[in-house]
Amino acid sequence: MQFRTLLLLLGAVDHASAFANAFAVSTQAPSSAAASQGTRAGIAPTMATIPVAGFDGAKTGEADVDLKVAKAGAYVVHRKVVAEQANMRLGTAVVKTRAEVRGGGRKPYQQKGTGNARRGSTRSPLIVGGGKCFGPRQKSYHIKMNKKEARLALSTALMSAVPKMTLVSDFEVNFASPKTQDMRSFLERLGVDTKDREGVMMITKERHENTYLSARNIPYLNLRTLDNLNARDILKAKKVVVSESALSVLKERYGA
Repeated sequence: MQFRTLLLLLGAVDHASAFANAFAVSTQAPSSAAASQGTRAGIAPTMATIPVAGFDGAKTGEADVDLKVAKAGAYVVHRKVVAEQANMRLGTAVVKTRAEVRGGGRKPYQQKGTGNARRGSTRSPLIVGGGKCFGPRQKSYHIKMNKKEARLALSTALMSAVPKMTLVSDFEVNFASPKTQDMRSFLERLGVDTKDREGVMMITKERHENTYLSARNIPYLNLRTLDNLNARDILKAKKVVVSESALSVLKERYGA
């Protein structure tokens, strides 16, 4: 299962790199100052459009998305995904060595004359009930990533998700009460079928209690707020639904 997830993420990272390379050549030549600044930052100019839908699922137009994309998109996004997965590890697995296992202070039998191997303790790793040698010890798997690099990786992952992204008007107000059927009907109107294991990521500006309660029991639906975005979920999702208020904040935060 982990190997399949890794292959999926690597494919998505390649897609992000191809998307960044596609936008590396701008149709309009930028100014020399802007070009030099973009070259130093390793950012390619980007512009794309996504469909806009209402709460009823009807298409109402298109919207422009202009976020930063790293020229080395696959490398930056891959670093972000590796850091996210490493930072999820707790590193709390610990086993006891022969020095930490209780007992074993007395020599079990005399050195010579018994015909047995020499033993100085009953807590040797060679004996059942003894300590473990070369076992896991408590450690930190944390990987540090620069803030600007992490933001660039997120914006690159978001731009790679543009072909599968749909912009919806702020739908949180339509969930007056927590009801799973209302959320499922909303997803069906958007063309999402979670029953066939079609993973969808829904991005909102901030947490809305009724929306969260309506979405938590639907499999393959990942509801995220802007303060909890990560590249791994963006790459894994088959479809991405973004609210208008969330997209406006994303443009301010990651705009090119």
